[in-house]
Amino acid sequence: MNDFKITNILNEIFFNSETRLLSGFSFFIVSIISVHFIFYLNFFNFSGDLIKNESKLVTLQVVPQEGEKRIPDDVRRQIVNFLSKENMISSLNIYDERKIINEIGFDDLNALSKIRIPLIIQLNLKNSNHEIDLEELINLSTNRKVDIEYHKNDLYEVNDYVYRIKLFIFIFGLSIIILFLFFLTLLLKTTLQSNYKFIEILQIMGAENKNISLNLLVILIKKILPGSIFAIIFIASFSSIILRIFSIPLNNSINLLSMNDFFSNIFLLLLFLLFVLLFLFIYLFIYLQSFLEKRFFE
Repeated sequence: MNDFKITNILNEIFFNSETRLLSGFSFFIVSIISVHFIFYLNFFNFSGDLIKNESKLVTLQVVPQEGEKRIPDDVRRQIVNFLSKENMISSLNIYDERKIINEIGFDDLNALSKIRIPLIIQLNLKNSNHEIDLEELINLSTNRKVDIEYHKNDLYEVNDYVYRIKLFIFIFGLSIIILFLFFLTLLLKTTLQSNYKFIEILQIMGAENKNISLNLLVILIKKILPGSIFAIIFIASFSSIILRIFSIPLNNSINLLSMNDFFSNIFLLLLFLLFVLLFLFIYLFIYLQSFLEKRFFE
């Protein structure tokens, strides 16, 4: 039987009454999946960059000796000069006295002169695996107490929480895809069972299982594609507006070829939809082939 005739016949009979249902349901499901995909991708990049940058930070604190209120200027200069010459350090930030006072929340200026204020320097390493020479710093500070805090040591628990959040988003999104797949499988099975006599006639007329399966899937994809594309445009627009209104810097790490948030999201969502539809097509094709063989060739 001619493939064009099979397509026309199947198109006239199958999924006509379910067109609105498929379009609306695909819009709803693809919208939810798209939200999860955009949120997961943005959160994945944002959290990764944030943890990576934070792990490179090191806080150095030199405490004044007994009887000292401040670190002497010559000692301060030696320490700063030593750190400035280190190739492993990309930048350093010296906390001035006023900034430390503001963070402590100390308002009594008379009492302020009686307390010891340490020298605090925040370093940004080129690589989080680099380490500062503690012994050299102690020598430069003339045996004053030197504390070095590597921020990466405080990120293990944060990494665990971030991993759990990513895993939850991924599993939840995957569950929705499986639900959509189950719905399409059930719809195909119900449609085939209610029209098995017609399919049997097509088989007798020479139509192959492969052609029937391919044509049914093409018809099904055409029914769900408009709602899916509309859902992608809607979610891309909505997410870009929300990110812009609340000034959330999540999309900065995934902008493609200097595209703005909207077109970047559109591109990523269309690429994601392509992979999902390809997976659905392969799975449903295998299912239809198996169903037709078991149903009509036992």
